[in-house]
Amino acid sequence: MGVTGSGKSSFISLCSGKVVKIGHHLGACTSTVDVYAYEISPRQTVYLIDTPGFDDTNRSDTAILREIASWLGDSYRNNILLNGIIYLHRITDIRMQGSAKKNLIMFKQLCGQDALKKVILVTTMWDKVPTNEAEAREKELIDTPEFWGWMVSKGSSCHRHHNTESSARNIVSKLAAHKTPIATDLQRQLVDEHKSLDQTSAGRELQSEMLKEKEKWARERKEIEEQMKAAIKQRDREAEEMMREERDRYTKMIKKVESDTGALRSTMNNLLAERDKRVERMEQQMREQQAAHEAELKKISERQKRVEKEKAELEKQQRRREKEEEKRRQREREKLDEQRRRREDQEEKEEQQRRSQALTQAPKTSTYSGSTKFAPYSVTITSGKYFCVSQKHFCSNDDNPAQKEGSSWIRAVSLGDHCRTGGRHWIAGYSDGRWCMDP
Repeated sequence: MGVTGSGKSSFISLCSGKVVKIGHHLGACTSTVDVYAYEISPRQTVYLIDTPGFDDTNRSDTAILREIASWLGDSYRNNILLNGIIYLHRITDIRMQGSAKKNLIMFKQLCGQDALKKVILVTTMWDKVPTNEAEAREKELIDTPEFWGWMVSKGSSCHRHHNTESSARNIVSKLAAHKTPIATDLQRQLVDEHKSLDQTSAGRELQSEMLKEKEKWARERKEIEEQMKAAIKQRDREAEEMMREERDRYTKMIKKVESDTGALRSTMNNLLAERDKRVERMEQQMREQQAAHEAELKKISERQKRVEKEKAELEKQQRRREKEEEKRRQREREKLDEQRRRREDQEEKEEQQRRSQALTQAPKTSTYSGSTKFAPYSVTITSGKYFCVSQKHFCSNDDNPAQKEGSSWIRAVSLGDHCRTGGRHWIAGYSDGRWCMDP
């Protein structure tokens, strides 16, 4: 136990090795009673109970007392007793502040004198203050009866926590060694004596504090109302409005105290019934959150399936487009190949035509396509006569060779001249593949 920020959650985390939510700002972190198991040895398990302080920023002292009372009362009724209580206090505090005093007073009333022998008063944050100053503050706490002096005189012990695992576990081991468990005044009064919470020592102390606050706020509200009347007489609308807002604020605070006072009038059965309802609401909220979480996961899964399906469809379309594009390119290639083949065929045909024309005689075009090969040209000169023969022309200063019916000569060669007879010999090839010579 201890004020908010005294290091309760950090202490439990160091000792147990469990993850405990730790606050690093002005707001209170622990708002409910939480239990953490710590295996001190293979045969012994310690349960550390983390409680909220009475200066919680989000809940009233009445709500905090009801929370602690319902847990302690229920555990006591089920024969689950405490081996000890650790009360933590910041050594960094220059003096005992109002919230620290209130926590300490409530702690004394909650425990009762008999349980103080099982209480360890622990100072924390020694690394944040010079040693001489910290020791002076520790001495003041122990020597002052209103602070820790009275509890020390009744059997409580004091220890320093150096924010280490060994330091925390050493303190817990001292309490775990006690063989006789304890029952607090609050537990006995609620369960054994069947008192309502407002009739317990802690409840009466809290009511006393709330009554003082109520009386203080009532006086201040009365003063504000008188100032507001004066502002109305002076027709000071701005001052009147300010006083009215301040009066309403005090009225709300007084009503809150009255509501909290009424909430203390609860028996143990009422506290447990309300706690069960609260637990049921929390479980319902958890179920709703779980259902919402599962629904969200289902949406995400469905969305992911849609995305994967769309992705697969896009990939399918892409493959289809690629196939179509490949077919189109193939058709283009085939078309180009066909055009190339036609062009080559045309060129080959034209080449054949040129060759065929080259084989044809110039004066009389012949369609001769025989397989006989002839020399490209020949020239013969004898006795003043000449023959010039080529694939296209035959020239001579005479009319030989003679024409043959049904064919055209395409090759000719002279073999000489018979001077005595005045004749000459020649050989000629004709388009019909025949050869002829001068007799």
